[in-house]
Amino acid sequence: MSQGDIAAVVLAAGYSSRMGSFKPLLDLGGRPVVCHVVESLRSAGIPDIRAVVGYRMDALLPVLQGLGVSIVINERYADGMFSSVLAALKSPGTGVKALLLLPADIPLVRPQTLRRLAENTARFPGKILKPAFLGREGHPPLVPSEFIPGILSYSGSDGLRGALKLFAADTVRVAVADENILFDMDSPADYAELLERWKRYNMPSVRECEAIMKTLYSAEERTVRHCAAVADVAGKITAGLNRSGCTLDRDLIQAAALLHDIARDKPGHACEGARWVAELGYPGVAVLISTHMDISAGSGSSVSAAEVLYLADKLVQEDRQVSIEQRFGRELAKHRAEPEVVSMIESRYRAARSIEERVTLLTGRQVAVPMISQ
Repeated sequence: MSQGDIAAVVLAAGYSSRMGSFKPLLDLGGRPVVCHVVESLRSAGIPDIRAVVGYRMDALLPVLQGLGVSIVINERYADGMFSSVLAALKSPGTGVKALLLLPADIPLVRPQTLRRLAENTARFPGKILKPAFLGREGHPPLVPSEFIPGILSYSGSDGLRGALKLFAADTVRVAVADENILFDMDSPADYAELLERWKRYNMPSVRECEAIMKTLYSAEERTVRHCAAVADVAGKITAGLNRSGCTLDRDLIQAAALLHDIARDKPGHACEGARWVAELGYPGVAVLISTHMDISAGSGSSVSAAEVLYLADKLVQEDRQVSIEQRFGRELAKHRAEPEVVSMIESRYRAARSIEERVTLLTGRQVAVPMISQ
């Protein structure tokens, strides 16, 4: 099943009573929340997008029509969200093999999550698919059309969740590295958190990095430990530089450090890992990963985020902090009979020393294992 066989349903008909403001039209990055939901679906390659409307329909329709989505009117929106689900399911249309049901108040689900659900329909044909982040199920479920009659006839409690429980034996969890599948915006406090999450939307959180490494790519534990140690060192170097007046993005560097060896056992693992991370939707993180093995060190008194990652990686052997001399001394001794390899190692050493000297100049502290450990 391809994305073209799937219709996405945006549920946007409810009262937003706990919020106190109409959630689909709240501002997020200068645009209504519902725009981001539609944009994510479209970025995932799903052309058939439908929005269920009811409460404040007159205000919402101009926005949705400008987005080019189909409209489903739920006259019974006062009965709750499940009434909107039922309204959407009553006319799936010809050629639709599955419906993706996404409430408008869960606006930060990543396009790669939606693509992963669609791609897994081939692996699990005829199954309801639910995304799961580190073992916890979230939104949106992907429901094959053959389950629609059973959902339409459901008369129990707990809405869509209750209806889907009828088909537990036909439901498969799809592991994703997206904690936003668990985040719905119900209250003003949730909206405040949404705004904070949006600021960092272009990079994975620490827990998402964990899921990427362990769940999506099955990284070995030694690789995970190495990346965690590099992230620790990089964080301390970044903090020292920022205290000295630099404006490095600590979250960006942390994410790159936690993922930098994701393709450790692949040829050209820096470029391969960068490609993987870029495909997940994090091009800024990928840029840093691409140069963690070889970098053209800068000059002057500045230090870039990529240079911090490069230096931190050279200050960690497996999961132990070491000096540059210790790290490269071992490599030179190991390859002393291979002139080309020695030349490459010496080039990397010079780059690391250049960065280390500039960090020392800026922070007024020698970059060494005792200093990093504090």
